[in-house]
Amino acid sequence: MRTLRAIFIAHFRQKMKISLLQNAYSFLEEALSKAIRAEEQPIQWKYATLNLVQAIELSLKEKLRREHPILIFQQIDSPKNTVNLEAALSRLQSIGKLNFSQSDMHTISKASKLRNLIVHYEFELKPEESKLIFAKLLGFMSHFHTMHLDSPLDAVLSADLWQEALSIFDYAEELFNRAEDIFKEKGFDPSLIWTCANCEWPAFVIEDDINTCYVCGFSSEIVECDNCREYFYY
Repeated sequence: MRTLRAIFIAHFRQKMKISLLQNAYSFLEEALSKAIRAEEQPIQWKYATLNLVQAIELSLKEKLRREHPILIFQQIDSPKNTVNLEAALSRLQSIGKLNFSQSDMHTISKASKLRNLIVHYEFELKPEESKLIFAKLLGFMSHFHTMHLDSPLDAVLSADLWQEALSIFDYAEELFNRAEDIFKEKGFDPSLIWTCANCEWPAFVIEDDINTCYVCGFSSEIVECDNCREYFYY
């Protein structure tokens, strides 16, 4: 008769295989769990963000895999390492013919930069701003799964966890809705309202040199290019 220890060792020697999509879901669940804990422990936003960005990257790769399994690899003629977040997005646009909004592109770019900062360098995450960024990323992932993977997140997450996710959505949506009301009252020109470089919500007003986001409060100087006469964040 085998001892309990022998059974335990034998069990963990067995191979565990998780599909690409299941892997994305597991990172998403971990991200939401960390986000819930972040209400009491702000440092958890670090782990919530990392896990959510990883879930998004795996989701993009799953869509690539459905186009053709070889597309998830960096070198098609030498399938070893898989593509990163930016490459996956680029291939989905060029090969998969998916159209992403400018806001989505900003969100993915922000996610990639934020992950690199967290993993490789010092960083600063304020709880309120972290929650707004997290909500934006979560909104992208929810939309992507519904439209491109035929798997709405509310159908794969537990009811309790999904309700917690909705509370994060609601927090960000409430702030954005209030910002939109202010835009209407003040009569701001929509073309002078940018996607915020900090929280990724389209609420950064450059009209009359306000140069402030009405969702997260981020301010930045705006400069004009001498060549193309376009405006950019400084």
